[in-house]
Amino acid sequence: MPVSPLWSVLFFVMLFCLGLSTMFGNIEGVIAPLLDLKVLPRSWPKEIISGLTCFISLALGLIFALRSGNYWLALFDNFTGSIPLLVIGFFEMISVVYIYGIDR
Repeated sequence: MPVSPLWSVLFFVMLFCLGLSTMFGNIEGVIAPLLDLKVLPRSWPKEIISGLTCFISLALGLIFALRSGNYWLALFDNFTGSIPLLVIGFFEMISVVYIYGIDR
């Protein structure tokens, strides 16, 4: 390809922008329900809440990047994404349908 370094830089910038936009959506998906449920006070500036959420996410994600990251990944994989979690979700769905009603 002609001017291949330019294409590689443009591809990197595209991936970087895609990652940033995905992160903004994820942070808003965490902050909006917390503000709606009044878990966090509305008097705090949204920038501070977003920054704290990003910092907490960084701290939690950092454990997977350390030397013991494989251990933590195996621990999370074995105990958080298993059949009991699916069974709990299924029973929650059934209980919401019968208590709240499927027509509502």
